[in-house]
Amino acid sequence: MKRVLLAIGALTLLAANPGEVVADLEADGFYIESGSNASAEVTGAAVAEAGFAGGRLYIVVLSQEPVSGATFFADAVLDELGSGTVLTVAPETVGYSSDEQTWTAANLDGAINASLDGASDDDVVVRFVESLTGDAVDEGSDSGAGGGDSAGGGSGAIWFLVFLGGMIALFVYLRNRSQKTATSARAARLTEFRAAAQEKLDAIANDILEMEDEVSMADNPEVQQHYNSASAKYAEVIDKITTATDPEALLDLTHQLDIAIWELDVAEAYLDGKPPPKKPEPPKFERPEPEQGATSGPTITSPTRSQYDRRPQRQSSPAGSDLGSILLALLAARGMGGGRYSGRWTGGPGPGSGGGSRGGGSRRFGGGGGGRIRGGGRRGG
Repeated sequence: MKRVLLAIGALTLLAANPGEVVADLEADGFYIESGSNASAEVTGAAVAEAGFAGGRLYIVVLSQEPVSGATFFADAVLDELGSGTVLTVAPETVGYSSDEQTWTAANLDGAINASLDGASDDDVVVRFVESLTGDAVDEGSDSGAGGGDSAGGGSGAIWFLVFLGGMIALFVYLRNRSQKTATSARAARLTEFRAAAQEKLDAIANDILEMEDEVSMADNPEVQQHYNSASAKYAEVIDKITTATDPEALLDLTHQLDIAIWELDVAEAYLDGKPPPKKPEPPKFERPEPEQGATSGPTITSPTRSQYDRRPQRQSSPAGSDLGSILLALLAARGMGGGRYSGRWTGGPGPGSGGGSRGGGSRRFGGGGGGRIRGGGRRGG
């Protein structure tokens, strides 16, 4: 028993602790524990790519699993750093902690989900950052193009043809890689959108169940009609959410979510003897005209909604900039809004207004919009 305790103590002494990694993070943006299979080249490139996207990401790669998992470790590191976003990659788990506004919980959770099946520590880091930013991480490439030193002589024309062939091959490689990266980014954004929409659908389902008995006892045809319409809209979105891929179709689904919530609002208003809110108008994509030379990207305009105070126990609230920002990022990944997300959502409520939201893979701490969020998952394979 004593030997076991000594062995555990030795492993604890060898394992990195949050305070020890901070110096490397402040200097380089990343820390790689000896024994992990991550490389400084790839991890550093991932930190740089996140910086290009406007965020401050620190990456910690551990060779030993922290006792409380990667998420807790990332949170402890962020306590030491004070601000930013910390990603921790451990042998069994991957986790993040963040207190900045560059990325939402949905962004970070989607990136975590994309990273969990990474075949190596480098692969986990690359998948996370590429999903988060929508851009490829430059992992470096072999520079061994062309043979060894010339032994003399040789035709200049032959070397020119070799050079030309190499340039063509490089062009084809870069084009294929770009297409693959764009496809991966679109898939990640779709997954992210569906996860965020599913949270709203869960909230609507809870509200429908909560109101069922009250609607039946009210015996009011108008209340029943709006309640039934909300249930029908809910079923319609559930049926389409897994098959819709086009941004316009996804935008329409956000409007259908809003209509389902509005139907519940009207039923609730009639039950409470309050004036019902106006039916929301659909949001629209607006793209700048090419001749204007605009570079700000597309805009999703959502007409201003009438104010309505929902009951405190209501969980559903209208779609806002959380879903809109994901759609704009999806447009950018499809080449419809520039190489990076630069569009905006205007009008309509912000996320979480007029009702509570249920947690998913992340949790938010602190008051208002500036609290800390954290999340993570267990690595596959």
